[in-house]
Order: sequence, then structure tokens, then C-alpha cells
Amino acid sequence: MDAMPSAVLLLSESVVVNANERARFLLGLELGFEPFDWLTSGLFQWRSEDRTYFDACWGNVAQADRIPVRMELVLKRGKERKFQCEIRLSPGPNGQGLLQLVDISEQQFRQQALQDREAHYRRLNDIAQEGIVLVQNNVVLDVNSRFLVMMGLEHPDQVIGDSIKQLGFKRLGNLEPIVGSGVFDRADWNLINKAGETLHLDIGKGKLEDGLEVWMMYDVSDRKRIEFDLVQERERFRLLVQSSPNGIVLLVDEMVRYANPVAHSLFEDGDLEGLKFDALFPKSLSDRIENSAKETRLGRVVPEWEVELPAGKRIMLKWKLTIFDGQPAVQVNLSDVTDRYSLMQERIRAEVAEEANQQLTQEIEQRIAVESALKGTTARLRSIVESGEDFIIWTAGDDHQVTSANANFDQWLALSGEGAENENRSSTLKSQVLSSVDLNGFDLKDRFSRALAGKPQRFEWAISRDELDGGRRWLQLFLNPIDSVGGKGEISAIAYDITERKRIDRRIRDALKEKEILLQEVHHRVKNNLQIIHSILNLQKKFVDDEKTITGLEEIQNRVSTMSIIHETLYQNTDVSRIGFPSYITRIAGNIIQSYRSETQVELVTELEDIEAPLDQAIPCGLILNEWVSNAMKYAFVGRSKGTITVKLGVQDFPEKENEEEVYIEVKDDGVGLPDGFDWSGRDSLGLYLVQALSEQLDAELTAESDEGTRFLIKFRRPKNLFDG
Repeated sequence: MDAMPSAVLLLSESVVVNANERARFLLGLELGFEPFDWLTSGLFQWRSEDRTYFDACWGNVAQADRIPVRMELVLKRGKERKFQCEIRLSPGPNGQGLLQLVDISEQQFRQQALQDREAHYRRLNDIAQEGIVLVQNNVVLDVNSRFLVMMGLEHPDQVIGDSIKQLGFKRLGNLEPIVGSGVFDRADWNLINKAGETLHLDIGKGKLEDGLEVWMMYDVSDRKRIEFDLVQERERFRLLVQSSPNGIVLLVDEMVRYANPVAHSLFEDGDLEGLKFDALFPKSLSDRIENSAKETRLGRVVPEWEVELPAGKRIMLKWKLTIFDGQPAVQVNLSDVTDRYSLMQERIRAEVAEEANQQLTQEIEQRIAVESALKGTTARLRSIVESGEDFIIWTAGDDHQVTSANANFDQWLALSGEGAENENRSSTLKSQVLSSVDLNGFDLKDRFSRALAGKPQRFEWAISRDELDGGRRWLQLFLNPIDSVGGKGEISAIAYDITERKRIDRRIRDALKEKEILLQEVHHRVKNNLQIIHSILNLQKKFVDDEKTITGLEEIQNRVSTMSIIHETLYQNTDVSRIGFPSYITRIAGNIIQSYRSETQVELVTELEDIEAPLDQAIPCGLILNEWVSNAMKYAFVGRSKGTITVKLGVQDFPEKENEEEVYIEVKDDGVGLPDGFDWSGRDSLGLYLVQALSEQLDAELTAESDEGTRFLIKFRRPKNLFDG
């Protein structure tokens, strides 16, 4: 048993009583062999059909009726390894038997690989673009799907087994085999398929090692049709070129390889072929011809251009890239434009003369229209100038001599009749207007000089007292330079008599001054009254023993003091409609810190932008600041020797609203912070109630935070142009 090459197991019924070394190795048995039941050992994986076959031949039959069994099972070796094996079971005497095991896993692997390879080559043949036919002794053994499409067939069985000659191939001529392809015979064939279509095929034959022939077929029907069309097209092109009314020259490497009859007739040389193309033209054009040919060979577009030959002819050259005898060439189309050029010159001269005539006519019509419009404009301007009741107009030269004036000018200077001449106007103007330097503090001649220099002037001018009513007369003057054709300097003067406006303005200013003084006095009296209330509350504290009541009175005093500071600031300002926020906030916070009797040394830190506020914003903000600083002094620094209160004031823009700004006021301390469960919306405290009410009055947003101290913030919006105008 050990000498046998296969694995052999000796059986007694189904028990393995002995095994050779090959079987022990194949089954992974230890050297110390112990008998085991091979059917129940779990070493073999049984399929139901395998078990049924075994029972019918061996397991369920008598010993004398048992026959040899041969089947394939999966054998386990160890925990993970499995392999396919063939078992051969032979019966022996007295219930004994011989079990042989053959490892066929490698054989099956090779067989599967061979089948996969065959299927792979079959797929390659089916997807190939050329038809493939396997031939032996002129008999078709196999074909691919492409060949079936060429033949118009549906199944390979329609041609397999037939003679290759029966398929209708007709050899037309031999072709050179492709070097290195293994093709020993290549030819051009003709074939009519089942659909009646004529196919032109390029067939190459190759031999395999077993003597079989492989026919590789390429369908070149489309190429044949294209070649035929090309031949026809070439012939048509040749006839077209020969009969073309223009000259056509084909250049290869700047040499003339072809010229049609018209091209020959354009030049004095009889035969152009073989000549250099630039030699047919003047030497001055050699570089341009060479560059045009080079650019055309590179595939670039060359604009057409004209040239005049020594014989007097004028031709147009058009450049184009083409093919001649299978190689790139430059095609030059030559058009005789001599007659067209002459006609064009005549036409240009006629058009120039006609255009000049039309332009002259148009200029005459435009001049007539401009003169008419100028007269109408002058009349309208004169009507406007003369009909104005409020302005006085005159023009003058650099010597202040009046050159023109409207009726209001004469009326203003009391000129009429013969006195309303430019000479009388000039002398009267100088005596009544230009001489009033002592009343204005500057020289009017200087302003006239600036206007003459091209700088417009605008100013007010006082005139000497009027003897009739004893008042001073005022003019508002506008001096502008006049662009004159002759180049002589001249200005236009427009004057408004603003004497009455000056008087009204003076009365308004006096009235406003009186009102400002009255408002300052009102604020001063309100401040004094608030100071009296503050003193009364201070006296009242001396008659009160209850600490809670004293604290309430002190809070009222601080609020009254805050409002007093506002009115004090207003009557000290020249503008009683607004106050400066920084100084106002600093005074309020400082007064509150000083008024509290605290053992803690509190430092006031301010970061304030220069912002102004109207009264309806200053009072609510001051009272809110009073409550916040007072709360900090009462609760923030209990049991501490030092503390800091920071007050910030600023303004920021809104990107989405360009005409609004946001003002914010922040009070922050470094004290103990807000107590747990603090309810900002609670109204059990007068201070919180006041802050809520005042913030609603400002339509403001309130924020309270407690992190390493307490931080109160109020933000409200207002227009940017609050104080404009």
C-alpha cells in the first residue's frame, strides 16, 4: 500500500482500518493512526445525489452485490483547506473494501482555465471588426459574428462544413502582405452576400501550427467607392481648372508644378512649369510672395492682394492650401482686374465729386438752418432777458465799459431815453456801483479781473446809502467770462437786488437770537428748580430715620441731579437743541460715584466717541445710565476695597440701511455679577421699571450679561442726518 502512488485506505465495512502514507498526508492524519468511520468522520462533503448513488451501489446492498463505485467529492484537510478529489471504492471479501483517493483539483483548474481561455478567444473573435474564417482543406470549420454580418447570415451552422468556394468569393488581384503580420497571401476579393449586396474585401490568409488556415477579411467597399469618387472628382476638377476664367498655379517648394492656360496667357513666358513663382514678378515683391506661400503652407489665412505687372496688367492673388500628387501644395488663383481697377478709379473720382457736391449742399442747408435757429434763439434770449423783473444784466469789457444791458439795468440806474447809451451806462455804473469799496472791504475790479481770466465769481456787494430812505442797497453778483470769436476779453454780469432779503434776514437773525436767549434762560431756571428739589430732598433725609427711606430719597436725588445736568449743559451751549454726549455721560457717572458713601475705591474708565444727542434722547439715556451706575455702586463691590466701572459710547453703521446708524451705551463693572435667577423683565424694582420704560421710549434693545462682573448694554437706531439743516 505504501508503494502505491495514490492514497489508499483499507476498509472494514465503513471503518478505515489502515491507510498508506499518501492517504495520511492527503487527509492530514497523525502518524499514530487510529481507525475511524469514513462516512461519518466529516472529512468528505456529500451532495444528496452523491449519497443516493453511493447507497444504491454500496451502502444499502448486500456484500455479494456490491459493485465498484467511482465519484467526485470535496475533501477537507484541516479547518480551512478544501480540494476536489476522485474516490474509487472496490469491494473485497468478508465485508472489506479498498478506497482510493485521487486529487483532481489541479486537473480541474487547468481544464477550467482552458475553457475560460477558449471563451476569451471566442469573445475576441466575435467583437473583432474584421471577418474571421477558419479553413481546413478548403472547408469552413468556424466563423465569427462579423463574417456572418458580412454574409447576411444568422447562424454559423449555415456555412460551417461548406466548401469555401461555394460562398461565392471572386479573386480580383494580389496585394502585398503586411510585413510581420504572419500573412502569407493577401488579395483583393469580390463577394455577393445573401442580400444581393456586392462587397469588396481585403483578405489576408495565415497558417496555424496544425495546418489550419485563418482568413482575415476587411470590408473595403466604402473605401473603393470613395476611391472611385475621388477619381471622378479629380477628373472633374481637372476640367474645371482647364476651363476656369482665372489663372490657377500650383506651387510645390515655391516652384510652379502646374499652370492652366489662363495663367500662361497672363505672363510673357510661354511655359511656366518648372520656374520659381517669384521670378514672374518684380524683385520688390519677392519677400512678400515668399511670406505668403510660407504662411499658406502653415495653414494660416493669407489676405488676397493685388500686384501690377511690368506689362501694365493688374492681377489679384488669392492663396490657398491644397494637395498635388499626394503632397502639400500652394494654390494661387490669379484674377485679371485691370479693367475693374480702371472702372473703380473712374467710379471713385465720380463718387468723390458727387460726395463733395452733396457735402457742399448739406453745409449750405445747415448754415441756413443754423442762422434761422440762431435768430430764433437770440429773440427768445432777448425776450427772457428783458422780461425778467428780478435780475439786472449787463456785459462789459476788460476796461469795465458796458457793451450791452437789459431794461432793468437802465431802470435800476435811473437811465432813460438818450441817457440809456453804453457810454452813459458805463460812467453811471462806475460812479454808483464800482466805487463802493469802503463798504465791502475788497476791490470789485479784482473780481472782474478774475472773471476775465476764466474763473467765474459769485459774491455780494453793498452800495452807498440811498438818500431817499437812508438804507443801504445790496446786490448779489454773478460774473462769468464770455468766449468771444475775436479774442477780446468780455464778461457777463447778472445782479440781483437783495436789499429787502438782507433786511428780512437781519430781522430773522435778531428774532432767533432773542429766542435762544429765552431758551437758555428757561433751561437755567429749570436747572435751578431741580437744584432746589435736590436740596429739599437732602433736608428731608435729616428728618428720616428709616435706612430704606433714606436710600430711596438718595436715588431720587441722583435722578433729579441727572436731569439737572442736562439743563445745565443746554443753557451753557450756544445751540440749545442738542448737547455733547461724552461730557454729559462723564459728569453723570462721576457725580453718582462721588455721591455714594462707599468704602470701596471705584475707578471710572470711559471710552466715548464724539456724538451729539437731542434732548429727547439725552434725558432717557442719562436716566438709564444713572440706574446702571447706581446699581453697580450699591451691589457690585460689597466687601471689596477697589473696583472699576467702564462706560462705553459709540456709533456704528448699517450696511443694509445707508441712512441709519446705531448708537450704543455700555456700562460694565468687575464686581460680583448678577444674582442667580435674576429676571430682567421683573418689575418689582423702580429702577428696573424705569429702565424698561425709558428703553421703550427710545425703541431700544436692552442686554444684561453676568460674566466676571455685570455688563448692561442699550442700542437704538436713529437717522444719520439728524442734525443736518
